[in-house]
Amino acid sequence: MKKKLLASMVFFGVGLRILPAQAAEPEACQMVRIGDVGWSDAAVTNGVTMNLLAGLGYKTRETMVTLAVAYLSLENHQLDVFLSDWEPSGASYVDPYLKRGKVERITKNLAGARYTLAVPDYVAQQGLKDFKDIASWGPKLNNMIYGIESGNDGNKIILDMIKANDFGLGKFHLNESSEQGMLSQVARAIPAQKPIVFLAWEPHPMNMNFHLTYLTGGEKQFGSSAEVNTVVGSGYTEKCPNVGHLLKQLTFTIPSENEMMKTISENHTKPAQATKDWMKAHPEAVAKWLDGVTTVDGKPGLPAVQAYLGQ
Repeated sequence: MKKKLLASMVFFGVGLRILPAQAAEPEACQMVRIGDVGWSDAAVTNGVTMNLLAGLGYKTRETMVTLAVAYLSLENHQLDVFLSDWEPSGASYVDPYLKRGKVERITKNLAGARYTLAVPDYVAQQGLKDFKDIASWGPKLNNMIYGIESGNDGNKIILDMIKANDFGLGKFHLNESSEQGMLSQVARAIPAQKPIVFLAWEPHPMNMNFHLTYLTGGEKQFGSSAEVNTVVGSGYTEKCPNVGHLLKQLTFTIPSENEMMKTISENHTKPAQATKDWMKAHPEAVAKWLDGVTTVDGKPGLPAVQAYLGQ
């Protein structure tokens, strides 16, 4: 009997050696530092990412940065991950780092997005539908275009157009404030049926809260459509392969981001809880993101995250 038991143990041991357990992630990878530019979509994508990592046993740290500082911080290894590389509008910020090999784009996390100037529908119905129409509306608009925070890529495009007098916008000014500051201006203008031109993008709850028309004619400046990429410091996915594998699979859709952002903005739910609730309600998305991903100590990732979500 002892010989049979020993033989079984030896055979079973060989089987274990054929399918070894995954190695634990290196200690330096167990804290994942994520850049946050303060946008509504970043609250969602960062929230999902941090919930997944928490369920896998990682620690996370989110740091508020400007767009320019985000890439500098990746280069200097002060950040690990940035999920808000909007293109083509953000090219002037990230391209120098890509060309020097200091950062890497590892996946397109959102396709089919939009990012350009917009107006309320009633303004479009009165004839302001294209970038070339803006200048003739100057007096009605007080020669003002509303943007978001200073240093933002969209603001930079508008300022460049004004400086170059593109579309006759040389006499216009850019009102730089913040995402919420700009949207509060839009919310005040619409009930009074006042004309306003502002930066708009999708996904974002503004597309559900307001009836908007995105202006045509700015494709050279903003692109015909937008995409969002995940960027890491050079070599990060080789150093931290498990986190890298997760990030490469972490993609979103416009409806899913809109749904989570609406919960955050309308229900005043914290991003961490709103994204966690969405993940609980969409186990198929979680399973897809975690395919082949392990916990920080090398165990299967999906059961750990399911337990973290209370499933």
